[in-house]
Order: sequence, then C-alpha cells, then structure tokens
Amino acid sequence: MFVLLAIYFLVDLFVSMSNLIKLIFLLVLILVFVIVVVLKAGFVLFLQEYERAVIFRFGRLHRVSGPGWAFIIPGLETSRKVELRVQTIDVPKQEVLTKDNVAVKIDAVIYLAVKKDPQSVINSVINVEDYKQAAQLFIKSSVREVIGNMELSEVISNINELNKKLVAELAYVSKDWGISVESVELKEIIVPDIVMEAMHKQKAAGQERLAIVQMAEAEREKISAINRAASELSDKSISYYYIKALEEISKGASTKIIFPMEFSRLAEILAGKMAPKPGEKSKLEGFLEKYGDLIENKVQKLEEKEEKK
Repeated sequence: MFVLLAIYFLVDLFVSMSNLIKLIFLLVLILVFVIVVVLKAGFVLFLQEYERAVIFRFGRLHRVSGPGWAFIIPGLETSRKVELRVQTIDVPKQEVLTKDNVAVKIDAVIYLAVKKDPQSVINSVINVEDYKQAAQLFIKSSVREVIGNMELSEVISNINELNKKLVAELAYVSKDWGISVESVELKEIIVPDIVMEAMHKQKAAGQERLAIVQMAEAEREKISAINRAASELSDKSISYYYIKALEEISKGASTKIIFPMEFSRLAEILAGKMAPKPGEKSKLEGFLEKYGDLIENKVQKLEEKEEKK
C-alpha cells in the first residue's frame, strides 16, 4: 500500500493532472492493491480441470467448487484443495520374515486417485485426515501380514496374486475415503545371497533328477522296441545276426571269443563231444550247409593271428 501511495505522490509531483484524473488514478491503484491482497490471501482460487476445492463456512461443509474460479469470503470461509489425477505413493522398503523364516526386503508402490464425483471429493477430506499416508501405512502393514503367512517360494511364484490381494484389501478399507485404488505393486523382493544360492542348487538338482528320469524312460522305450523287434524275428534271422556278430568280433585284436551258450553247444556237437538231441541233427545240417564256410573262414583267421604271436 505504501508503494502505491508513493507512486501516486510522485506522479502528482512531476505530472500536471486535473483533480478528476488524479481521483481515477488513485482508484485504480487502490483496486490493484485490493486484487493483490485478495490473491495473496487465498480469497480467490483458480482451479485446474484436475482440481477441486472443498469449501467450509464457519467450519461446516458448504460446497465443492471447480474447475475454474472459486471465491472465498474472507474470515467466513476456508478451503481444502483436492487433486483428481492418479497419484503414486511409494511404500518405504521394509524387512519381512516369511513363514519359513527367511528375511526378505520388500519395496511396494501404490497408484490411486480421488473419484471425480462431489461426494467422493468431500469424503477424501472429511472421512480421512490424509488418505495418502493412510494408504501407505495400511499397505505396509498388509505386506508384513500376507508375506508372513507364506513361504519364500510361494511369494516369488505368486507376485501377481499378491498384488491383486493387496488391491482388494486396500479398496475394502478405503471404500469411505472417496478414492479409487488403481494398482498396488511389489516392485522389488530382495532375497539374501545365501538363500538365492541354495535355491539355485535346489533347482539344478531338480533338473538333474528330471534328466535321469528322462534317460531311464528313453532306455526303457529302447529296450521295449528291441523286444518287439526280436519277437518278430525268425530262427534264421537270429542265426544270421549271430554270425554277423562273430564276424565283427573277429576283426578285433583279441584271440579269444566267448560264444553264447547255444553256439557253444553247436561247437561241441561239431567237435563230436556231445550227441545232438532229437531234432538237433537236422537243424545242425541246415546250419552247417548255410554258414559252414563262414565259420571255417573265421576259425582260420583266428589261427593265423595266434601263429603270428
């Protein structure tokens, strides 16, 4: 006010003006002063599209204003500004003990907003002192309770379900606060290094067991396939594979060959040490007729190897 009066007297001193112009100039200065005082004192509020003002008269709820200009009667009315945009509330990191006594550090974040209808705006002011702090403390407590009833493996594998559960619990508690809970997220779960190492070892052991089981299954299928194939072979086919096996064995450096029981019996019969059983004679003749030359050839090779030594 003193500044405005000083301006008036300086203009009056150096500029010649009529009394009417002086009066108008003085009134303008007074108006400017009043506007500045009103704005500084908060008697006029300018509210954005995402803002509302809850106005009290003599301490009683009177109205909700906004967006745009809202006028407050000095000395009679007070106001509380409310923001309608989604707000991010960080829950301080805390250490929580799981059901299996593992201490983990949990970091969470809350996304919420005040609903736009007038009653919700009023509720966010008169039903809770500070809905942000209230939501933060509630989630902090809920995280301790929920994770304390779960084992570490359950916590890690059910993050999404935990988030949904925390949202539902906060929405139930805050139903009279006039807010909408958009999301609650566990941002970070810090597990001690020694526990992480043990979990990795456990996982590796599980994968090794699975590999052993799969190998056993594959071996079983292989044996089953061989059994099915063998059951379809005739006696002639089996004898042929006997001879082929002997041929491969004779290619090696060894001078001794251990024959299967059936073939050993055949050799004894050939040597005359054993009389053939009934029915074996005809089989023996057929066998010698088909494979005699090959057997003789292999025997000669074995003798040659023995002489060289």
